[in-house]
Amino acid sequence: MRSPFKHDVEHFAGGKGHSFRQLISLMPPHERYIETHLGGGAVMRRKLPARENVGIDVDARVIARWRSRRPATVAIVEGCVLDVLPRLNPSPHDLIYADPPYLPALRRTARLYRHDYNEEDHRKLLHLLLSLDAMVIVSGYRCELYDDLLANWIRTDYVASTHSGMVTESAWTNFTPGSLLHDYRFVGGTFRGRERFRRRSSALAERLRRADDTELNAALAVLAETRPSAVLAAAERVHS
Repeated sequence: MRSPFKHDVEHFAGGKGHSFRQLISLMPPHERYIETHLGGGAVMRRKLPARENVGIDVDARVIARWRSRRPATVAIVEGCVLDVLPRLNPSPHDLIYADPPYLPALRRTARLYRHDYNEEDHRKLLHLLLSLDAMVIVSGYRCELYDDLLANWIRTDYVASTHSGMVTESAWTNFTPGSLLHDYRFVGGTFRGRERFRRRSSALAERLRRADDTELNAALAVLAETRPSAVLAAAERVHS
């Protein structure tokens, strides 16, 4: 998905231009993808599109840039997430990714956002996300507020490269990340790990592709018996 910006998202405060792989590798299958603080859309642009894709941002300049070269698969909505998100009626088949401005006390530099968040804004956002009947990922720096309100969620820590150096960021999910993913292209953690995973997956797929019909059906029968959830998930992908 081509960026609507002249410069890449790394120039946006808090942009996920270096950590989108870790976030995408947490995402389970979903039918609609909603990104609530779109900015440069590093995650939106890199992940495989869902059936429906919605980007929300309160910044009119961000909205104008996206609309000037909007991908056909993405609906762009201008407004505050607290107002817009409930109107979208999120369902259990939706995945919401929220990347709000970092809490001011946790920032390593004095970089300012055009539309900043204070602690109360974070509290309101988290309460909204907690109330939704959808899959949710929210990213940021670990802090007492998040540890308190998201105590029952799963926290995944990862190292990210930022303008001020390497930092540990966190992603909180209201689901347990597993092996059933929407997009498998970034599995592996490191470049070598991703390449190793890609080679092994490609080799396995090639062996199945070259099998005759009897061998293939026999292998599918074994998988259906021993890994039924994986077979069902694959069938749903084909059907969709």
